Amino acid sequence: MANLRTSAAYRIAFTYAAALAAAILLLGVAVYFAADAEFRHQRDERIAAELSDLAQESGGTAGLQDEIAERERGRTTEPFGYALFDSAGRRIAGRMDTTRPAPGFSMIVFRDPVEGPDSARAKAVDLPSGARLVVAVDSEAVEAIDATILELFGIAFAIVLLIGLVGALLLGRYLRQRLGVISRTANAIVAGDLDKRMPVSAYGDEFDAAALALNAMLDRIAGLMDNLRQVSSDVAHDLRTPLLRLRSQLERVGKVDGAAERALEQGDALLALFGSILRIAEVEGGGLDHSFAMIDLSALVEDVADSFQPALSDSGHRFRWEVQPDISVRGNRELLAQALANLFDNARAHTPPGTQVVLGLSADAVTARISVVDNGPGVPPGEHRAILRRFRRGEASRTTPGNGLGLSLVAAVASAHGGEVVVSDAQPGLTVTITLPRLS
Repeated sequence: MANLRTSAAYRIAFTYAAALAAAILLLGVAVYFAADAEFRHQRDERIAAELSDLAQESGGTAGLQDEIAERERGRTTEPFGYALFDSAGRRIAGRMDTTRPAPGFSMIVFRDPVEGPDSARAKAVDLPSGARLVVAVDSEAVEAIDATILELFGIAFAIVLLIGLVGALLLGRYLRQRLGVISRTANAIVAGDLDKRMPVSAYGDEFDAAALALNAMLDRIAGLMDNLRQVSSDVAHDLRTPLLRLRSQLERVGKVDGAAERALEQGDALLALFGSILRIAEVEGGGLDHSFAMIDLSALVEDVADSFQPALSDSGHRFRWEVQPDISVRGNRELLAQALANLFDNARAHTPPGTQVVLGLSADAVTARISVVDNGPGVPPGEHRAILRRFRRGEASRTTPGNGLGLSLVAAVASAHGGEVVVSDAQPGLTVTITLPRLS
């Protein structure tokens, strides 16, 4: 019982059942009064019709008395009672034992030979002779119908209450089970089972939608935690060598020519490394939507390509681009330009002279795609996703300058704009594609 009182699931279920029962009760009351009013209206119409038929008797008072006697003798199923009073108020015809009522419709009391005093619905009319004719119908028939309606409704309402109670218990149990699974899973995750996920049924209902959203959130948190662990480990590993070099150069200051300059270079490299880490953290941290605006992506790509053409040419690379015009996206111009610059730097640094680098921009009705394709040595397929992680560098790139953060920033910028980065094999070479939602 304590569970029933404290459970929100059961409260919701019982509240719904109570609301349904109240609605049925109100409907039943309305139907009862509407049916009772209709039965009484039909009764009054029948009384009025019978009274009108009798009042048209052309034989005078004597003829009316004979007609009343004839109808009382021949009455089988008709429930009418008759009475004819003279101008002094004495009953001169009819078996209905009652006092003379006022003209029009009224409730009267008559003496039933079997049951004693009883009530009836009557209508009285004054005749030209001064007599008053009364036709009445015993109220017992309508009262019996009302009683039957109430009895049937009472039985039906009791059944509805029983069904509502059982339904509320079943619904409350179902809600508790579905919510209980989510609670138990959440508690297991809090206890340390970080691989646990919310179960998703085949129904595809609101609980499953919530479970999918929670699972996506948990996957995102797990990814961020893995990324944090990886970054912590990689920062410690990658900083060890430049710090040792810096220490060595500092020890040689004053003893070897150029040692101070080389120490400053090592310090600048460390500052650049931390600047890249902070930039990626800023982008991945979110909250950049306020800086987004409509951007002519075609013009942006053309500008960045123009600015990098001399550097690629100087390094011995062949560079060309194919840009589809009039493509717009919503985003941060500086971040998108930085992502493109990183792709060009990556292609220049990790491919030999003579490599062809092709930049492409295309779009459909939904997405815009920026691709940078080279025919250099490429990356093994097993490392395509790995090179997007921080500080991750291919084996062929270990001897080249860099810190493994260029493609990480590209991936972070794409994600911040609602897009993604895909690395694929160009056979030969490598293709890096940024997909962004297009501004319609």
